Amino acid sequence: MNRSSAVTRVHYAMRALLLAALAIYIMHLNESNLLEYYLAPQMQKLLLLCPVPLLFIAFGMVYHAVMGDAGDVCDCEHPHPRGVVRNMTVYGLFALPLFFGLLVPDQPLASSMAAKKGMVYTYPNPDVRTGSGSEDVPEDTGTADGVGKPNPAGNENAPVDLFAPKDKYSVEFAELAKRLYALPSVTVRPEIFSETVGAIEMYKPVFAGKPISVQGFVFRDDSMDKNMFAVSRFLLMCCTADAVPFGILVSGEQASRFENDAWVSIEGTVQTVKIGGEERLLIQAESIETIEEPASPYIFTNPDSVAAFDELYPAAQP
Repeated sequence: MNRSSAVTRVHYAMRALLLAALAIYIMHLNESNLLEYYLAPQMQKLLLLCPVPLLFIAFGMVYHAVMGDAGDVCDCEHPHPRGVVRNMTVYGLFALPLFFGLLVPDQPLASSMAAKKGMVYTYPNPDVRTGSGSEDVPEDTGTADGVGKPNPAGNENAPVDLFAPKDKYSVEFAELAKRLYALPSVTVRPEIFSETVGAIEMYKPVFAGKPISVQGFVFRDDSMDKNMFAVSRFLLMCCTADAVPFGILVSGEQASRFENDAWVSIEGTVQTVKIGGEERLLIQAESIETIEEPASPYIFTNPDSVAAFDELYPAAQP
């Protein structure tokens, strides 16, 4: 065995080790239910297709490194990097993510990242939110000046015209809003968290006074007074790189007792507040209780929130 063949075998062994380590790390995250800290569900499914092929490739490289003859490992068509710097650069691209993944604790994003990204208080889809604001409910719905507002404790179905969609992008929100309105109290469920808040925010005058409950972590910045914070969750479209901090303002006498990143359960009523000339959704809290951080702290967009609502509330289907 010449020196060139021996060096090539070493490269095969190193590549096999890196690929196997990557496959094992992915399986570890899956077994530990930690993939949700990094990827949205649809991306998790794609990632979980990778470990088996990676292990097969790694085993093939190990075979060539150990059993292959000089012709098998000549690497004539794909020469390995030459020089210490080039080798460190190429292999570092694979080794560094694994190194940091093993050293950095697996934990969800928190208020410090929310402060850097900037808290979002409306549904973060610009197509859905086109033209939204205080004029979300069309002028002819009869909701102005308190006319047509629901009885928060009532179970009656909402008049259809209260939730007439103003464009093609708001049809799903209008359907979801009708279903939410018919409930005696709205629970913001993680499965349709952003869609529920978006539907309520789109029809704020209709939902004014409606009982609501929600869970999330506390986020407070310098612009808020001591009796206000945002109950928040990170919304993942694809992965944590595109995570959006998504929250609802909360006001209450107990609010000052809770520090950033505390997980809380809130019960209150839907209200609105003007901040900087912009009308925002607000929960007037009646009770705030500390809870444990949920196993799945993030929320994700739902491709069909109306169907998801019907699955969550089969008895409430219209």
